[in-house]
Amino acid sequence: MLSYYHRLQPKATPNDLAPFLPANILVIDGEAGLDEHLTAARRGEARVLLECPDTYPGLEFGDLRYAALDKMRTVVTSDWFGPELPPPQLLLQHLFSFREVLTPVSAHLVAARVAGYRHACYGLTDTVCFPLLFEAPDCPNVLIATTSLANFLSGRFAPAASWRLVIGRLLAFLAGREDIIPIDCQPTVRPAYSADSSLPPDAEDTAFRRSARWFSREILYHFNNDTGVFEGFSSGIDEFGRQSPMPHLRGDCLGECSAVFALNHLLLGSFSARQDALGLLKTLFTSKQVRDLDTASQTYGCLYFYSGIPQVYGDDNSRSCLGALLCEELLQDTTYAKDILEVAYSLWRTTGPNGLREPSIGPQSFKDGQTWQTYGSRNFSECRPHYQAWHWAFNLQMYELTGDNCFRDHALNAMRLAIDLFPDFLWQNGASGDWARCLLPFAFLVEIEDTPEHRQWLYRVCRQTIRHLDEHHIFREVMGDPAKGNYPAPKSNADFGTAESTLLQQDGDPACDLLYTINFAFAGLHEAAFATGNPEYQEAANGIADFLCRIQAVSDSQHALHGAWFRAFDFEQWDFFGNASDNGWGPWCVESGWTNSWIATTLALRSLRRPLLCRAQKEVFRTLAPQVAEEMLGKE
Repeated sequence: MLSYYHRLQPKATPNDLAPFLPANILVIDGEAGLDEHLTAARRGEARVLLECPDTYPGLEFGDLRYAALDKMRTVVTSDWFGPELPPPQLLLQHLFSFREVLTPVSAHLVAARVAGYRHACYGLTDTVCFPLLFEAPDCPNVLIATTSLANFLSGRFAPAASWRLVIGRLLAFLAGREDIIPIDCQPTVRPAYSADSSLPPDAEDTAFRRSARWFSREILYHFNNDTGVFEGFSSGIDEFGRQSPMPHLRGDCLGECSAVFALNHLLLGSFSARQDALGLLKTLFTSKQVRDLDTASQTYGCLYFYSGIPQVYGDDNSRSCLGALLCEELLQDTTYAKDILEVAYSLWRTTGPNGLREPSIGPQSFKDGQTWQTYGSRNFSECRPHYQAWHWAFNLQMYELTGDNCFRDHALNAMRLAIDLFPDFLWQNGASGDWARCLLPFAFLVEIEDTPEHRQWLYRVCRQTIRHLDEHHIFREVMGDPAKGNYPAPKSNADFGTAESTLLQQDGDPACDLLYTINFAFAGLHEAAFATGNPEYQEAANGIADFLCRIQAVSDSQHALHGAWFRAFDFEQWDFFGNASDNGWGPWCVESGWTNSWIATTLALRSLRRPLLCRAQKEVFRTLAPQVAEEMLGKE
């Protein structure tokens, strides 16, 4: 029996199937011989896999649809793939298109808008299903795919192991078999090491070097004498496996990434990296695109969320300045010390006495006569570490540098409230992310004021993280009480893809979050170990470093991603995967600031055997602080 794999549309899509096809299966691009082959199939003399036809006898086709526009994913709807891939398993073809089939058919795969992590948890009864793979109505020897399946490797279909089963079943169909033919192929973008391989002694140095090169090669840009960094890469993956860069200029990314370039200069001897680090600080503190430079403004001195979006987030400002402080200390430069002080006092004066800052403040916050004094005298009631914890850390850092008790008071007031609530917070993208962010401020506190009470606070926070690490020190994401989540999992199929979201559908899903959780846990545990010398904290930091070295992305073909860390990782499948409901920062997004900068920075700090907390430039800050405080706060 001869078999034929006909690819009709789109012809430009990569064909990854060819290397796996047996010799008696012919690959045909276009319609040459199609009628003859279909006739042979109807006589039982051949099998045909027909991909992307516009017409077929007895079938009515409709419009070409783009799945991403309707938030659709691929769903298994029959037992054709065997017990390892039962319905309603979910598969990702990412940014795929398909042709509508208006004639009723019994499909093995469909496109549908469904919620769930690995399976459609709410079923398919309340959503529209579009056939993607089905037997021709007039002949079981003809299999029709309304979408391109041949680019499963180039398009980085996920999870990779599940798609190997799909492709193996298609090959078995063409070969006249009912089993699944094993497929031995390596994803084009993959983790640097397997879960059980032995890491080389220099794995952390290699990971940092790879990351530093990625920052210089893919994230940094120079334009009109300005130096900037891209936010990263969006989560969507096209048919060639490419991800679109996010060109937004963000204040947080500029400051966070500056530290990576300073560390590149210090550890790897790159002179250009020093110039780039200082260039990023110049853009950060002198550009009206990302900083409020209007002295009459109520948020004067602060950094904007995005260029052109004048929202001020306390956590973004704080992380940016912590990166900038480390950058300047490493480079022994104090050019922007006064600017950092202005950011610190601007945040302070728009935060109430209890130290809990509103998540964001912008032009709409100062209507009806409200001023910064309004926010400086009014307590915000919600303790939300996602938005606030690294602001507490920044306040402690500024207290250490300036000696100004106003920073210490705000930090301690907020942290006392937090420790009373811990670990039961109102959470943002997952409860574990809020726990992880608490590590750094409580570690800073012990470094600055080492008391039994402060050590006990830090112990409580560290234990909450450490007890969620498995034997391989993998930090499984925890959603917590959905009623307390700002961005919980979708509550229905229609809810899927409508807002930001956790990577989970329910607690127990094997996902790790490198955008909101592990990155901050890594930095915080490193600091906790440095602050206390506690071997348990050090072991946890070592384990997370091991895990992060293993799951750094490497690729021979997608050079823009080689050396990066994605948001999501599924530790059971050992693959980049997670619940794809987040409509802004999905599982495959690559954040230069939040994710990659803090992972790379912490790896480098471990190499230098130093903390994140900066102390070397106290004299400069203590000289400048009284003047800046008077300018920003006025005389009492």
